[in-house]
Amino acid sequence: MYKVRSLFRKRLPGFSLVEISIVLLIVGILAGAIMKGRDLIESARFQSIANDIHEFQMAYANYINLYGSLPGNDGLAVTRFGSGVKNGSGNGKLTQDEAKEVMKHLYAAGLIKLENFKVPKIGGAYEIISEDGVVKIKLSAGDEGFLSHKQVVALVAKIGELTGSSPEKTEITPAELKPDGKYCIK
Repeated sequence: MYKVRSLFRKRLPGFSLVEISIVLLIVGILAGAIMKGRDLIESARFQSIANDIHEFQMAYANYINLYGSLPGNDGLAVTRFGSGVKNGSGNGKLTQDEAKEVMKHLYAAGLIKLENFKVPKIGGAYEIISEDGVVKIKLSAGDEGFLSHKQVVALVAKIGELTGSSPEKTEITPAELKPDGKYCIK
């Protein structure tokens, strides 16, 4: 019987419950910090895109105020900026072909930095489109050129927050949001 008691009194190598709980606490804190860091990085990317869209809106309005013409549709663009741009029809209604020139006109006028509009911070591409003469900046990214449900929700909120526009002014294709869907924002 003495031998059994001496076995219980003998310290075996290993960790105490306090040591194990401290290690688990540290691991939990690190995991939480990593997850929060990812959220902050994604939020910063969305903020960057919202800033780009706001910059585009301001540059577009400034171009109209400065030159009395729509960028892309400006019939005097070559005269104003030289051979790096093409003249538009000057009729006040932007066609899809003229939409391809919008960024070039804004850049030539010194109203935007073209490198800001090459690739959005979440990947994909910005594209200027004209639907029935209405100019829109289209953003697509992610799998096969589309945004995820989470990205759409976050981006619409950031864009509305920065530009003061209501979510109704932001078109989402398809319009019905589903958690497993893929979307394009205009």
